[in-house]
Amino acid sequence: MKLRTFFSIFFLLLVALAGGNLALGVFLEKAQQDLETSHHQLQSLTTLAEDLVFSSQWQTRFARGYIDHNNPRRIEWYNIIGAILDGEVARPKNYNFSYWDLVNGGLIPPPDKNRDGAVSIEDRFLSQNITAQELNKLKEARSFQEKVVAIERAAMHAVDGDFDDGAGTFSRKGKPDRAFATKLLFSDEYRKLNGDLTLKIAQMQELIRKRYVAQILQEQAFTRRLFDANTYLNIGLFGLVVLSIIYLRSRFAVRASQLMRVVRDLGSGDMAARASVSGKDEINELATTINTMAENLNVAFDKLEDKIKLSGKALSDLEIERSRSEKLLHNILPAAIAERLRGGEETIAEVFPEVTVFFSDIVGFTELSAKLGPHATVNMLNAIFEKFDELVEKHRVEKIKTIGDSYMVVGGVPNRDPLHCQHIADFALEAQSFIMNYANEVPYPLRMRIGVHTGTVAAGVVGKKRFSYDLWGDVVNVASRFESTGQPDKIHVSEAVKVRLSDDYLFLDGGAVEMKGKETTRSFFLIGKKTQMPGILEFTAPSAAADSPTRRRLDRSSLAPGSDR
Repeated sequence: MKLRTFFSIFFLLLVALAGGNLALGVFLEKAQQDLETSHHQLQSLTTLAEDLVFSSQWQTRFARGYIDHNNPRRIEWYNIIGAILDGEVARPKNYNFSYWDLVNGGLIPPPDKNRDGAVSIEDRFLSQNITAQELNKLKEARSFQEKVVAIERAAMHAVDGDFDDGAGTFSRKGKPDRAFATKLLFSDEYRKLNGDLTLKIAQMQELIRKRYVAQILQEQAFTRRLFDANTYLNIGLFGLVVLSIIYLRSRFAVRASQLMRVVRDLGSGDMAARASVSGKDEINELATTINTMAENLNVAFDKLEDKIKLSGKALSDLEIERSRSEKLLHNILPAAIAERLRGGEETIAEVFPEVTVFFSDIVGFTELSAKLGPHATVNMLNAIFEKFDELVEKHRVEKIKTIGDSYMVVGGVPNRDPLHCQHIADFALEAQSFIMNYANEVPYPLRMRIGVHTGTVAAGVVGKKRFSYDLWGDVVNVASRFESTGQPDKIHVSEAVKVRLSDDYLFLDGGAVEMKGKETTRSFFLIGKKTQMPGILEFTAPSAAADSPTRRRLDRSSLAPGSDR
């Protein structure tokens, strides 16, 4: 039998078995999807039921917490839980029983009151595969929950001195009655309503569970049947392949092995290898073809070796040049911008609503450079700017440019960063510390002014032959003016910077500053982080009447118990 006849029969049977196997695979995949869908629907409905449970429990906790401490956050969070259930506020991401523990512990912020995508708990249940009987249990649970909420609201109003006027509102004023509120939230009626609520939710969950368990068991049985059929079909397919291998081995193995030996020799570089196979079938034709190919390869390889030598050298040179180009581009532009240019973008321009800009300048640089001479001046600038470049990497900010002795840095560009102001502040403090230490090591006076401002900028790449990534906007000009109007060895910042950093950093009041082309504005001096200066509580500026440059510093010893504040 010729190979073409054998393979025609073999592939005909193979296609038939593979087609059946494919069809069973499609059905099996559909059955698995149905099974996963049932599990997912069961999980979704279980999660919705759990929403009701932990929402009611947290409302109880917040209500009792409010009557104990009158903390307005408790009643605000209490109302947010109700608004989420009623579809008035969007359900937060990862909203589960531990969510309010994290909010209460200050680890995550409370949910905003965004209505986009808000859906009530009833509508969320209706969007799932829920039966009328299960829906009735949900309505009964919600009815009990409304009664529980009514008691909780009456208790919280009683703490504030607001009482039910008989019309369903709490407009009747009276003396705050915490004892009455406590009695309401620990009454038998309240406990009974909570128990009924929990019972109805449990009954609804049990109905859902029984329905889906039966459905899942049925789908699993169907999946097993499909899997068994697929197994038998695969056994048949495997048997066909094994029988075919045995036939091919007994009929064609010896001569095919000889051909493979010749092919391996040719592949290893022995161009003198030749096949010697007898017969009148396809293997003999293949042997003749291999011998002819070997002759042609002998000639072609001789020519190819010469071309490979030339192309290898060209490829090596090209790789070196590409590496140089990438290194140069990353030195000129931020890495993210360089990648965008390499990706084909021709015009890069963006607006960044929130960034922080840093400017520094050496005091009296012109006179200092005249005294030092060009070599010493360049060495000084190299020492300073190399350290600043290290700090740029450390604090994840972006160096924009240097102009003479001026150094410009921005936080929040080109990668948007909510902590841009903090990163710039840390960079400025460490840069200031370095300059002051470096000034003690050199024999000439060295002082630096620093200015920082926060606001909106536009940023983009300009130039075609010489790229430059730059910033535009009023915040750049204002930051530069804060630097020029600052004091040597101090970090002069705007009020916008102080507002963003006042929780974690310490400032001195810099008074009012007049800037060319701008209105008079308040300024401050950043002096350090609170964690690094724990003894300092606050810095106060002198009153306008005193008109004195002296500032008072209050430390913890001045605020001892019983002291006059």
